[in-house]
Amino acid sequence: MSRRKIAEALIDEQGELFSVQIGANIARDVPQQWFHWLLTVQLCSARISGAQALQAAKALKDEGLHKVKTLLESDRQRRIRVLNRNGYARFDNLGADQIRAAADLVDRSYGGDLRRLREAAGGDAGEIRRLLQEVKGIGPAGADIFCREAQLVWDELAPTADRLCLDMAAELGLPDEAGALSRLAGDRESFVHLLAALARAKLDGPSERVRAAAGQ
Repeated sequence: MSRRKIAEALIDEQGELFSVQIGANIARDVPQQWFHWLLTVQLCSARISGAQALQAAKALKDEGLHKVKTLLESDRQRRIRVLNRNGYARFDNLGADQIRAAADLVDRSYGGDLRRLREAAGGDAGEIRRLLQEVKGIGPAGADIFCREAQLVWDELAPTADRLCLDMAAELGLPDEAGALSRLAGDRESFVHLLAALARAKLDGPSERVRAAAGQ
């Protein structure tokens, strides 16, 4: 069993970033993409499956409800309707209010630009996590999800890996520590894709190729 082969299989098979899946290109480091990713994390923090939350997050973009200004001006029933029809039926009322509240907070506190949250944190990863949790519906686990992919751009977050990914890494015989996983991946972009793959493997099960590489 080669750890590098396991990591390569994970990245190749299951390494699509969750932000990319829902149409947010956070690598561009522009306000709109960050806000859409924040909404995704907020939706993922509810007690529903990750697949349902991602479906809802993608639907928000399809409906143009992934922007601060559009959300602030949107009708509540429209928000409920979009969430209800896209996997978020159990939490559509709460979700509709929380995404509106997120837009309000980002608008008031950061002028619609989450990069100012990063500036407000003064380069401190712990403070970034604390400020993220001021968004209604986002707790420690949600902050971890945000930072997992945000470290692609925000240097002060790297290397970081949340418990979900580290537990899966251990199950597959990989290092269960962020620094060691990062070194195994080789570069930061590969590391972030590896973490996405580990999260998917934990949530949905490892692919056959990954299992074979891990000798399972």
